[in-house]
Amino acid sequence: MTDTGLETGTLSTEESARTAETSLAKAIRLLPIVAARNASGVTLSTVARKANLNTATARRLLQGLVEGGLLSFDPYSKIYTLGIGLFDLAGAPGSPRQFDPLRMELRPAIAEIAAATGETTFLSVPFGDEALCIDAAGETHALCANTLQVGARRPLGVGAGSAALLAALPEDQCDRQIAASADIYSRYGELNAADVRRMVRHWREHRWLINASIIIPDVGAIAVAVFDQSGQLRAAISVAALKSRLAPKRRKDIVSVMTRAIARSGFTT
Repeated sequence: MTDTGLETGTLSTEESARTAETSLAKAIRLLPIVAARNASGVTLSTVARKANLNTATARRLLQGLVEGGLLSFDPYSKIYTLGIGLFDLAGAPGSPRQFDPLRMELRPAIAEIAAATGETTFLSVPFGDEALCIDAAGETHALCANTLQVGARRPLGVGAGSAALLAALPEDQCDRQIAASADIYSRYGELNAADVRRMVRHWREHRWLINASIIIPDVGAIAVAVFDQSGQLRAAISVAALKSRLAPKRRKDIVSVMTRAIARSGFTT
């Protein structure tokens, strides 16, 4: 049998599933190879060599990606490039890419905050009744694997940045959202509606809040809401750190760093 994972006639259902997953993983690994050379395109032989696949396997996997619209193939030059379908997916509603203008405006702020604090910094935006993480700076791998990732969506109130977005809503809208999400909160660590209300109250009093390791043991986060010059809520920035690194005095120092960096980017807290 070849390594294509397509000859499954004599395999059990479980073995077939494993083989299909292997083929899918191989195909996915080809996308970054093509993307890295998308400006000029890439040949079959180059893809096969970079992916450590034989030519027949690489051709079959590439053809599947072409048929799915994720790659484009020019039969004359024999060159592969990224397909329009991939860009359509990237621009789908809820994709971080649709927020690229805002992300670029606030990228200097989150980079400055991460550098000044030495902690992981996240940028989230409101998306319906959820918060969508659109950027991050700092050593995101240094924390628990369950911390926020770019592209992740969480109900408003779940996590510091999400809670800051919730707190910045009109009071009646915020209260309705908490009531509607009360059952959902219990899926996230020790979080409950009372915790969310406490974070909201803290933000209303101080314009910042802290998630004190409620969701992930020993990992906490501080967040502020971000407004444009017209006062419109645009985003939230949160700084995640080990609980031991979020003593009361340092919390205020971090908030000061965040406030200054955000102001330098033309926004307010």
